[in-house]
Order: sequence, then C-alpha cells, then structure tokens
Amino acid sequence: MFSRLLLPLALVVVSIPAPANAATTAPGAPQATGATQEQRVSLVSRYTAAKTSAIARTDRSLLGRTDAAQVSVLVKLAHDPVATYRGGVAGFAATSPAVTGRPLWGGPAEQAYERFLAQQEDVFGKAAVRVPGVRLGQRLRTVYGGLALTVPANRVGDLLKIPGVVAVQRDEVRQPLTDASTQFIGADTVQRALGGPADAGKGVIFGVLDTGAWPEHPSFADHGTLSAPPAKADGKARVCDFGTNPLTGVRFRCNHKLIGGQPFLDAYLKTHGKEKYTSARDSDGHGTHTASTSAGDVLRSAKVFGVERGPLRGVAPGAWVSVYKVCGAEGCFSSDSAAAVAQAVKDGVRVINFSISGGTDPETDPVELAFLDAYAAGVFVAASAGNEGPDAETVNHLSPWVTTVAASTQRREFDSTITLKAPGAKDLTLTGSSITAGISTATPVVQAKDVKGYDGGARCLTKPKKNLFQGKIVVCERGENARVEKGYFVKQGGGLGMLLYNPTLSDTETDNHWLPTVHLAAGAQLLAYLKNKGVTASFTSGRATTGRGDVMAAFSSRGPGGLALKPDVTAPGVQILAGTTPTPEDPTGGPAGQYFQAIAGTSMSGPHVAGAGILLRAAHPSWTPGQIKSALMTTAVTKVVKEDLKTPADPFDFGAGRIAVDVATNPGLTFDENAERMAKLAADPVDAVHLNTPSINAPVMPGRLTTIRTVQNVSGHLQTYRLTSTSPAKSAITVDPPTLTLAPGAVGRFAVGIASWAPKRQLFGEVRLEPVGGSVPTLHLPVAFVPQQGSVALTAKCAGSSCSFTATNKGYAEARVSMTSRFPSGAAVGQVTGASRTSLDTIGRSKVTLAGITPGKPSLAAASGAYYQRPDVAADPIGDEEIINYDTPKFQYAGQAYTRIGVTSDGYLVVGGGTGQDVTPEPNGLPDPKRPNNVLAPFWTDLDGSSSDGVRVDVVDRDGARWIVVDWDMTVFGTSSARRFQVWLPVSGVSPSANNIRYAYDPSALPKAPPGGLKYLVGAENVAGAAGAARTGLPTGDLSVPTTAGKSGGSLTYSVTLSGGSGSVTTSMTSSTVPGTTVLHTPLSPH
Repeated sequence: MFSRLLLPLALVVVSIPAPANAATTAPGAPQATGATQEQRVSLVSRYTAAKTSAIARTDRSLLGRTDAAQVSVLVKLAHDPVATYRGGVAGFAATSPAVTGRPLWGGPAEQAYERFLAQQEDVFGKAAVRVPGVRLGQRLRTVYGGLALTVPANRVGDLLKIPGVVAVQRDEVRQPLTDASTQFIGADTVQRALGGPADAGKGVIFGVLDTGAWPEHPSFADHGTLSAPPAKADGKARVCDFGTNPLTGVRFRCNHKLIGGQPFLDAYLKTHGKEKYTSARDSDGHGTHTASTSAGDVLRSAKVFGVERGPLRGVAPGAWVSVYKVCGAEGCFSSDSAAAVAQAVKDGVRVINFSISGGTDPETDPVELAFLDAYAAGVFVAASAGNEGPDAETVNHLSPWVTTVAASTQRREFDSTITLKAPGAKDLTLTGSSITAGISTATPVVQAKDVKGYDGGARCLTKPKKNLFQGKIVVCERGENARVEKGYFVKQGGGLGMLLYNPTLSDTETDNHWLPTVHLAAGAQLLAYLKNKGVTASFTSGRATTGRGDVMAAFSSRGPGGLALKPDVTAPGVQILAGTTPTPEDPTGGPAGQYFQAIAGTSMSGPHVAGAGILLRAAHPSWTPGQIKSALMTTAVTKVVKEDLKTPADPFDFGAGRIAVDVATNPGLTFDENAERMAKLAADPVDAVHLNTPSINAPVMPGRLTTIRTVQNVSGHLQTYRLTSTSPAKSAITVDPPTLTLAPGAVGRFAVGIASWAPKRQLFGEVRLEPVGGSVPTLHLPVAFVPQQGSVALTAKCAGSSCSFTATNKGYAEARVSMTSRFPSGAAVGQVTGASRTSLDTIGRSKVTLAGITPGKPSLAAASGAYYQRPDVAADPIGDEEIINYDTPKFQYAGQAYTRIGVTSDGYLVVGGGTGQDVTPEPNGLPDPKRPNNVLAPFWTDLDGSSSDGVRVDVVDRDGARWIVVDWDMTVFGTSSARRFQVWLPVSGVSPSANNIRYAYDPSALPKAPPGGLKYLVGAENVAGAAGAARTGLPTGDLSVPTTAGKSGGSLTYSVTLSGGSGSVTTSMTSSTVPGTTVLHTPLSPH
C-alpha cells in the first residue's frame, strides 16, 4: 500500500459521516458630571444612512497597483440615487417608487432631488480633477448614485480620500464568461497587468508532480506567443518523454509551452510491474487537470459531452509547463516523488504543484524534506490539504515551507433541475449538480436496492445483469465505491440515467458520468417522494449557474496539524473545469474521448494556488517562496463560511482565508523565513511558534507567550501601519509597537503577545496591519492557541497561613525550570522552604533540572487459555486508513493510566487515542520514535473494513474481572481475505501478577500472512517510541503484553508561610520544554 494518494475528490471513495456587547456613548453626547442638573431634550434632526452606500464596497483589486495605466472606474458617492431615495435629506421628498407607489416619471420631486445630486457631484468633481490624470465621465443619478471616470491605476487610493466617496469599483467590459474560478481569485486582473492572459506567467517554469499529462491537449498547445525555455544550468537537454499518442501513432515532441516530460516510476514499477503509459503520458486525467488548472492555455472552446462549457484558461497561461509523472494507477511512491523534486529543481522549475497526500510527519517524509530543499533553492510549492474533512486533525502537508491548500466553492456551478411526478401526488422539483446531458421525457424511477435480482444494494456496488435496469432512471446512494463507477454499473444494466444522492447533507460533484446523472446534496426529499407508486422523472442538462462562493467544501481536510497553523489558505476546489485524458485507465475515469471535466477535491484547489504563485513570481521575480506565501496569506479573504452555509469558517478550515491574487500582487509588506531556521525549528514544540511565518499557532499556551514577527516593505513607497488585534473571550492578544513606519525596502519588527485565562479549548484571534493612507491593503495574520499547561505542570495550594507550589515534569525529556511566586499587597512573607526570597513580595527557584518520565517497557509472551469471544454489541463501520477514538474506563499501560484508545483499520490501536497522523498501513519497526507511538498491535498490516463488519468495542466480565475488548473484523486491502483478532485491556478484578493486556485470536482462524508479500507485525511499543517488542512470525495462540512500571518525572516544590493579605498569589514558571510562561493564580485562604 502506498503512503501517498491523489487528492481529487472525484477519484476517492468518500465516507460521509452522519450528519455580550459593551454599551457605548454616542460621540458628542452630553456626559454626566454629578447628575445635579436636569436636562431637557428635544429632537432637532434625524439622519438616515444612504441604503445603497451601506452595501457598496471598494473593488480591492483596484488597490495596490504601482503603474499609471488608465483604468475605468465607478465612484459611489454617499447618497442614494433617485430610484432608491426614501427621503431623509431636509427639503427633498422621497423619490423611490417603493415609497411613492408610482414609477419614476420625472416629476417635481425627482427634478429637485436630481439638482441636489448634481450639486454633490460637482463638489466631488472639483476635488477629483485635482488628482493627476483623472477624467470625469457620465453621471449616474437614477441608479447607482455616482460617477464614471478614468484614473491612473496608482491614483485610485486618492479617490477614496475625497469626502463623500463610499467606494471605487471597476468599470468592466463584459465578455462571454470563461470558467469562473480564475476570475474568482482575481487572476484575470493580474493576467491583464502582466500583458494579457496569454502572457501571464511568462518566464516562469511550472512543474507538476502528478499522473503525467496528455501532451496533445489543447491546454498545452504552442500558439507561438512563448519563447524557448532557458537552457538548463547543468547544460543538459530537457527530457521530453511522452511516448507515442495511441490515438494517432505520432510521437509527441515538446514545444515552447510544454517544455518537458519525464516519468519517475522506478519504485512503482518495481512493485507493480506495469503501468498503462510508462512515459510521462497521463492515463488517469488527474495530472492533466491539475497542470491545465495552473497554467493551461487560453481556450475559446471546452466541450464536455459535446456541450460547450468554455471559454477556459488556466491561472497562469503564459507559464512554461514541465511534467513529472510520479503516480501510477495504484498510487505514488515517496522515492519517485522525491527524485522528481530534485529533477525539477535542476530543470529550473520555480513553482511546483503537488496534489498528492502525505507530509503528516515532515521530518521523516522524504518528499516533504525534498520540498524543504526546493524551498531553499527558491521554489514555491503548493500542496493539497486532503479530502478527509470535515473532521479535525485530518490535514496533510504540515511543514511550514509548503503552502497547504484547502478547498472551497467558487460562484459558478453546473446545475440540473429534476422534475418528479407520481399519480395522485404533487410534482416535486429538485436541483442538483450535473455536467451531463439531461432526460427530457418522463422516465420511470427505481431505487437500486428495490430492483429484484440486484445484489449491489442502495449504493450500486456491483455490475447488474444485462437489462436489469432497462429503460429506468436508477437511484444510487453515495459511498463505498467511486461515484462514476455507480453510473457505469447502471449503464451496464440498461439504465437511462442516474440520480445520485448523499445519505447526509454534503457536497455535490460534477463528474464525467457514463450516462445522464444528477447529484443531490441530500436524499431525504427524493426518498420520501419515491414512496409514491409509479414515480417518473425528467431532468435538464447541466447548465452553468451562479452559486454561492466562499463556502468550505465538506471534504476539505481540517487542522490542527503539527506545530504550524494548517491549512495555510483555501482556493476553489469544487466543480473545477479543466483538462483530462481521452484514454482513462478504467471505468471510474468516465467515458473515453473527453478532453475536459469538472471535478472536485483539494487536488483542484492546490493548482489555483500554484498558478497564483506563478503570477506572483512573474510579477516579482526576486521574491522568495516565503514572500509569495506571505502575500497570498496576508491578503486572503476571510469572509468564508463552513459547509453548513452559515457558520463562519475558522483558520483550521481555511488557514488565512481564500486567496485573492489580485490583492496579493502588492501586499505592501511581506514576511519571510529561511530554510535553515525552518529546518531547525519546525519540529521544536518550544520554538516553532517563533518562525517568521504569516500565522501564529500555539497549541500549548500555558498562560503568557510572546513571539516576534519581522516584515519588509516591498511597496516601493514609505508606509505607515497601525497594528491592531482581535482577541477571543477571556484572552488578550497585544501588538507592540502600535504603529510601524518603514521606508521602501526597510525591515521592521513587532511583538505579538498572547495571554489567556480561559478554560482549555481551541481559540482564534487575529493581528491586523492597517495602512495609514496609501494604496496598499490591510494585512492580517491568523492566531490560534489553546490555553493549557505544557509538559511541565504547575500546581499550587494555599490553606490557612501556608502555601506550597510544585512543578512536575510530565514529559519524557529532561526540563530546566525556573519558577517565582509573587504575593498580593498586604501579605507578609514568613518562612520560605525550598526557595529563595528575591524581593519583599516574591520567592522562587531558578534553573532547576527535572528528570523526564521513564515510561514502562512492554514485551510479548505466550498466554494461557483462549479468550477470543465476539462482543455482544453492534459493529462500528470502519473504512480504509481510518482511526476511531473511544473513551473507556480507566486502564493501565506501561505504568500510566489511560481513558481513551484509538482503534485503526490496520490492526493496531493507539493507547491514549490518535489522529489521522497515527494511521499507516505499513508497520513501523518497533520501537520507533516516529508516529504512531503507544501502539498495541495484535496484527498490524494493510487492512480494510469497507467490506466487512468493522470494529467492536465493549466492556465485558470474565471470571470475575472486567475487561475492555477491542474486536477487529477486517479484510486484507484489495482482497476478501478475512482477519479477526482482539485486544483485551484489564480494567479491574485481575490479580496484579496477571494484570497484563492480552491479544486474543480465534483458534479456528489464526491470522495468516497477508497475500502479495505485504508486511505485517505483531508487537507493542511505549508512549515515547523508545521501547517495544515485536514477535517473529505469526501468532499461534493468545499473547500477553507484560510491561514494566516505569518511573515518574522529577518535581520541584517550595513552600511559604504568610500572614495577612488577601487576593491571589501569581506563580510564573518557564521551562526549556514548554513555550512561553506558565501562569497560575491561587487565591489566598482566609486566616
């Protein structure tokens, strides 16, 4: 099994889970000075804000430009136009038809109000013409309420300074729409600024590591607008190995657009022996889609099933494309990918896209480390966050040198309208997603599970007998197998169409299905209607409509993950139209002969960020990868909602927000960090927070923490910023200094302080850098933290006239601790034991070394008896590469108590619980400090629960003792070969001499070695990954897991006697193993 998977939602089997304000005084209001004077009040005037002005916003893409090219804009003034004026200006009656009850007709009231508007426009016009280069145009009084004009691009900000201006907005020439995602992220604006779409990205070599590319695809055609790529630094020729086109018999030759293609499949072919195309040619479509999304040509036409869906273009159409095929049909090996990264650097690639999983343990991941080298060489890497959302802690690519991309919606959708009819029932109309043809005539509808003779169930899991679905629209539930495969089976059975529904509310996708198909977000209404008899349906062909953008995709993987704040940003990843291969590998790729598809996944969002990186590299050739990442993050849009369409998304959903590359081209300031410090600090739980990244994450914030950030002025102008923050309840985020003034190119520093007295939970805040004047945008840094103590715990107790204070090392590393306790005013310090008095009101100890915990050591031994018995509880379904955490009664393992376990689909459990970072199908050697740790592995190998019962967890009584029993009923991945086994965890009633965990096996079905040479392991490991045991060979009966008790960590205690005083003692502690300062407030007891 491979450690890496492609990350398009269309290519994975999706498992869908079940479903106080402070009072303020108005400015200018009389202030009470003793309440001795009676105030008489009379209303003298009332002002109502202009309604249209309240919603108008400046087009942010207009801000930050430094060139003087003339741009056409509309200036919205602070008044309502005639059509919406509802009164409120003294002397002028309302003119809005909503108030007058009659259409506009040019009557006296309208004429009078228009004269007033003309006066306002004249006042503005006199001020506007003082801005060099401004030319006034037509005036819009009936609607809009403003003026059209042209202005040099670098003077737009000056218009906003004129009194009465609410917003400046682009006056655009509208053309037939290209696919919307590039426009949605502002790429079209940058494309124009870089010479037009065809030239945008010129001079940048883009590398895509994926399934290859279909080189003859129109997205990679050479239109003669690009020059030959530069010679490689090593003097060698670029490799161009796409082989022969199987459709034409002509061997492909690279051009001035697609400049190279090379396969990296050594490890893959050694394991699997074959691949449809061993060249860089794509038989999957994934690589063609990602490459064309980032850097595909400007196309007038993009037909899907013969229906025009274009025009279309990539984010950076002017970039050179170099393809590195690292994935075969069965996945992608790390060694192949790492080799490709190295070659890409040699080839002069400046931006890489990696829509492949991995990176959850960067320090041990060769690809992630290769990306660190690429970062050091000046290469910007965008990588997909993963499709395991919306569960927390599922995000991939945790390293700070990679830009990790979540997925959210754009505004363009492909929808279809379904009309259901039944005798005696009202018609039902539903809307779903589709890019296929429709069915115009009423056609009988059946649920697959109700068709006699079909064994594929509601989810259409198997191929039916011929003509079983003849002439029907078949209803299939999403889940287990690929969506496109379901439609393939329906077609094989003679079906005319498919209605695909989600069992619970979730995303809908627009796959290239084998037959007309509509995907519904939820199935409740459909299934309820199908209770009628004689139901028929028809539905329209998929059509482009306007939907809601900036909604998180439910599938998008979420943070937290590691020590950095992840993901970094989000970008469009739903219904993304781009290229595909006309020769798909198997039926899940859809019908052959198609060159475009609209699919979903973080595989699709990542290339948008890679394309944005290309544009920024072209606009700013000297920028580092860190500066590119900074520009995208600090200018990102934060008004994004979760998949429920209403809850505001948070940084663990979207990082810093949805990218807006048009704003990112001139951020004003950038953050940067070098590869050396990243390598040194990225995995350091104490100092990772101090990396100079455009986000702050403190998973352990023990009371008070300060970190420094450094910025550089890249605007070319003197800039002054106000530094502000937003803090969650019972917490304070502070920024110092409050203002920052930087000359062009100058570097400045500011400190961010975090303090909290909130209970332990995930909290978020924000730091903002607001420019004072100028034409650069406001920047923001997301801040995430959890108020909790670290591995050295601080406790205190005050009773009567004495107080004691203790620091205990609960970690495994040695800790150097300094601690002080400060007493409130009026408390007289008496006898001090174990500490020194440092001032009248403070005592403490300095630089005391505390030993770490020595965890117990597990071993394996044969156990008498056979404990295997199936728990009498329902199984919990588990899929492939999953972990389920259970809270349990207290039990002991290796000298420590636990109340949680994490049960994985691969035959082992993690004592104390785990996350997706603890799931791997290939066993580690035990012991191994790499995650997972604290492992109990009765049979660790590549298992899958998708087609079996799953896992059962229960507390059972046996021979007067209580045990937690964990039962696996699984199959070896890719086979029907079953494996059944258990772990028994003693809770109570077991004698101390026999207080051992047991592995239990069915005596009649002992585990066999998995087929295909898959590795397996039977063993155990302690929490530090420093001690463990593994069995040689297969189990022949039950096993016990005895452990040593281990040893507690060191502690420091001091005490004091007090007299008098009230309030709280504040104890502060610093430790070499805990970030920041641990702070504890202990109330004094009355005495």
